[in-house]
Amino acid sequence: MSDVEKLWKAGLALGADLTNTVAIGEDKIMNREGLRYPQEFVRHKMLDAVGDLSLAGAPLLGAYRSYKGGHRLNAMVLQELFADATNWSMVHAPRTRPARASVAHASSGLAAVAE
Repeated sequence: MSDVEKLWKAGLALGADLTNTVAIGEDKIMNREGLRYPQEFVRHKMLDAVGDLSLAGAPLLGAYRSYKGGHRLNAMVLQELFADATNWSMVHAPRTRPARASVAHASSGLAAVAE
């Protein structure tokens, strides 16, 4: 709750309200209905990481672990990964399931792999 005014003054989170966010204040969840999902905070961090890492420009084939991560840290991971060409290589990833005619694939089948 203490961050809301700072965010709004910075022109951020302008559409945020208790219907689309979880507010924490006084060491408790402020939303009347509580959390929408078990482990909602973990889910949020995982979706943030997937979205941030998708900015790599190609599917990533690898493992990613984060401790107290966030958007800035995820961006720094990609920056460091691509800073040195010996950190990664482009590979053709094997298909894990047969392609279906009704599914459109936007990917070229290339992946960046951290070594």
